[in-house]
Amino acid sequence: MMTQLAAQFTQSVAANISYWQQRTQNLTDDTLPALDQERQNLYRAAKFGLHVPHTWQQTAELILQTFVFVERRGYWAEWLPMLEQLLQSCPADNLAMRGRILDHLGLFYRYNRQLDAAFAAHQEELQIGLMLEDKWREAHACINLGAVCQQMRRFAEAETYILQSQSAFQAIHAPLIKHAFVLLELGLVGKGKGQWAQAEEYLGYSVSLWREVGDPVYLANCLKLLGEALAAQDKTDAAFAAYHEALECLAHTENNPDTIRVLNELGSLHLKQANLTEAERLFLRANASFRCQSGNLFDRAVVANNLGVVYLAQERLAEAEQFFRSSLALWQSCADPVQQANTLGGLAEVKTAQNQLAEAQQLYAQALALLADFPDDAWGQKLQKGFREAACALKEARDA
Repeated sequence: MMTQLAAQFTQSVAANISYWQQRTQNLTDDTLPALDQERQNLYRAAKFGLHVPHTWQQTAELILQTFVFVERRGYWAEWLPMLEQLLQSCPADNLAMRGRILDHLGLFYRYNRQLDAAFAAHQEELQIGLMLEDKWREAHACINLGAVCQQMRRFAEAETYILQSQSAFQAIHAPLIKHAFVLLELGLVGKGKGQWAQAEEYLGYSVSLWREVGDPVYLANCLKLLGEALAAQDKTDAAFAAYHEALECLAHTENNPDTIRVLNELGSLHLKQANLTEAERLFLRANASFRCQSGNLFDRAVVANNLGVVYLAQERLAEAEQFFRSSLALWQSCADPVQQANTLGGLAEVKTAQNQLAEAQQLYAQALALLADFPDDAWGQKLQKGFREAACALKEARDA
């Protein structure tokens, strides 16, 4: 009787996995909203499938197949435990499958700002690629290692990995989309080093490739990054055009994370132009969009910080302090000391305006301590200079 029940259970699980494989086979912006409504059933099916030996391979394919859904809807935080369990249960000798799992795992760790874990996952993926003499796996691991190092602000290391990925992609005549990614990552390294003209050149070339590829989400992301490089060089009209085109690309997609990021950058450009009302509107719209997501702490922290900046500029000090403190609480879970230092500096400005000079000095000191570890980061160095000047002015004011 027990054997019969076990067989029936296995058949039921297998049938459910097969159903979800068919549902997620062709994920498009038209199919994502309906899948969104049933995602807990999808998760449950995958969890059961991982515990039944006969359905493990089928379940692994299902989990990897849902990448687009998880990425575009911003569900990586709740999907990570599933991928970790999948890797743990994957046979040690099934290197090809382990490489694929590590690729997804590293990406979602990076999106979740678990950068050390992301680096370790892609390092293991790279070793598998080299062992199997699989240039495709090697290239994927290296471009992702470059992206992780770029976010860690280890720019020389990032560039080395990205160029290794470029060489591997060229060796296998990879499709255009892979070369578009390489140029995008090289542009991000230039951006991090403050080499804005170089960043603009790489990102502009990447945008032209994305137009050929025809993927609106990736094109929008690259247009946003190009807009940042243009804005940094005071090419304001061109930056506005890039951001608005990015929003047009995303208007008919189901990609919440990228829409939020474009709104945030567009708001930042309006803030730079002292269009405070429009900046506030865009930041609030971005903030409201987080209701559609379950994670994405990094972008939440950035938007909260920017609302703090707007309210500080409007001399709405209580609201500014509230958003800066919300941002700081989120930075505790995100591996980005430079962003955290920036928010500390904003809160220090609020405290200065409130004539709480001792607390303002302490906040600047905390920010400067965080920035000391990033001598190669252009933005970090700019913040450091400004904070030192502000701290010196505060000291003079208190001494007087």
